[in-house]
Amino acid sequence: MKKRTPWQIQRAVIFALLMRELKTRFGTHWTGVVWLLGTPLAQVGVLVGFNTFLRGRLHEGLYPYAVFLMVALMPFRLCTGLWSQLMNAAKANQGLFNYRQVVPMDAFISRAILELVLNVLIFVLSMLILARLGVPYVFPEHLLYLFAVWAVYFFFGAGMGLLLAGLSGPMPRIGTLVNLISMPLYMLSGVIFVFHAPTPDIKALLLFNPLMHLVECGREAYLAGYRVDQGINMAYPSLWALTLCFLGMGLCRIRRQELAAGE
Repeated sequence: MKKRTPWQIQRAVIFALLMRELKTRFGTHWTGVVWLLGTPLAQVGVLVGFNTFLRGRLHEGLYPYAVFLMVALMPFRLCTGLWSQLMNAAKANQGLFNYRQVVPMDAFISRAILELVLNVLIFVLSMLILARLGVPYVFPEHLLYLFAVWAVYFFFGAGMGLLLAGLSGPMPRIGTLVNLISMPLYMLSGVIFVFHAPTPDIKALLLFNPLMHLVECGREAYLAGYRVDQGINMAYPSLWALTLCFLGMGLCRIRRQELAAGE
């Protein structure tokens, strides 16, 4: 029997974990796929309905509200989804760590890949549906800029997820805290509406939120003619993402034995 290289073993482990995650996420019935696509579309539909009812219009400035919302909502869902998925990845796959080829980082990588692929597919399919309905502004204005924004979203979420996974053992209630702050972050990051600060001091305070920078940069990359406020940039959230990845991977490396034991 031909001896496999470490890279071949790594690929086989990641692929097996991906197949396991897919089966766990969707089951064996097609309704799981329908539910996956239907959830964000239903969320957008409800928010568009509320916007129409409360504000009496279907547009946010020059842009259809459905597109304006989807451009910010889907990458934001990717980011926050990575927090919860990676935080629980080690415990969900604890039984597999008895095999010496499988380590906690494999579970983190497989879940991160799956979360990225699924959210990108949902975003593309959703935009194609909106295009079929005749909604304008459904195709990105600056594609490479958009890729860069999504990449920072991904590494920000992955770094935060790894950090939370490392902290969830000594701080078991941290998951509850993360769930509590997720909804306020939607509002404070400008996902649902553009947050107009009443004073310059409050605006300066809000600019400390790196996700607000990503939301605005994502809209600038996607929507033709969209202009961001002064102070919004990609460097600040990129630095956050790099720092979180460094801290998260370091902490998971230090606590690798505890993570494998479910502690």
